[in-house]
Amino acid sequence: MQTTELKSLMQSLAPHKVFGGRRQEAHYEVAVQDIRWATPGEIRLLSGRHCLIELAEPPSPLSVGRARYVIQAEDERKRAAGMLNVMPPDSSRVVSWNAGEHHAVVCVIEPEHFGLLGGIDCRWKEVDPGLTIDIRNPRLQTCMQWLAEEIARPAFGSALQVQNILTMLVLELHRHFAQGSQACEPAPAGRLSAAQLARLRDLVESCGDPESLTLAGLAQACGLPARSLSSMFKESTGQTLRSYVAASHIERAKLLLSDGGLLIKQVAYRSGFRNAAAFGDAFRKATGLTPVQYRQHLGLAGLVGDMPVRTDH
Repeated sequence: MQTTELKSLMQSLAPHKVFGGRRQEAHYEVAVQDIRWATPGEIRLLSGRHCLIELAEPPSPLSVGRARYVIQAEDERKRAAGMLNVMPPDSSRVVSWNAGEHHAVVCVIEPEHFGLLGGIDCRWKEVDPGLTIDIRNPRLQTCMQWLAEEIARPAFGSALQVQNILTMLVLELHRHFAQGSQACEPAPAGRLSAAQLARLRDLVESCGDPESLTLAGLAQACGLPARSLSSMFKESTGQTLRSYVAASHIERAKLLLSDGGLLIKQVAYRSGFRNAAAFGDAFRKATGLTPVQYRQHLGLAGLVGDMPVRTDH
């Protein structure tokens, strides 16, 4: 099995990637990328002083030809990679994959070079390896999506903005791992537990057809009556379950739209919509922009075959 350092691997794989956006400086690299594996493979990675954060396209039954990753950390357990995964500094991972395509926002950083965080001991070696794979943290996910948008359309002060986002990202990683043990604490009365919220996120993010999600099915997965689930979800998150489901698919679409190599209809299918027209209507209702206009806002040119901008309603 080949063994390589993380940073060296990122550089050697660059010719095999299709970038929807990329920014590289002395102490970090951020990229929206598609990588195509022609054959299965396996490699041992050493992170050294770098930290890897990856926000991958969520799984969907409508996605075909997708590469799946399996990660083995220092505890020797093999785990399927999730939507959000981290490789801390001074760690090793054995990563295997099948043939196919993999779309993700990838960030490789040296945490000690970001503002006052250089003086903070993040105690990476004490982090449970299992907590670094398939992370459930909406703030980390938002930071990664924000990075993707920033590198897709650089503007005034873009370098400083990226530095600020990366600083927030490292700080949130520290908070997440320091507070990870709190995930097992019981939820307050009338609210969902962390495990129940995680189960709901799994079901919603992995569902390829939003219309197939039913309140009864989600409630059964959480071991609750349907009426209780609705009220407890709103009490726990401040939003309705229906709005959360809709928003999760729109957020997936925003991530995919930042990849200029995908047609609008491909984004629609990967986001869980039956067709481009339904996707366009839902996206415009949620954001005030059509998918094409959103891409123009990011500074990405439309592709041949993209749906035209609808202005009749």
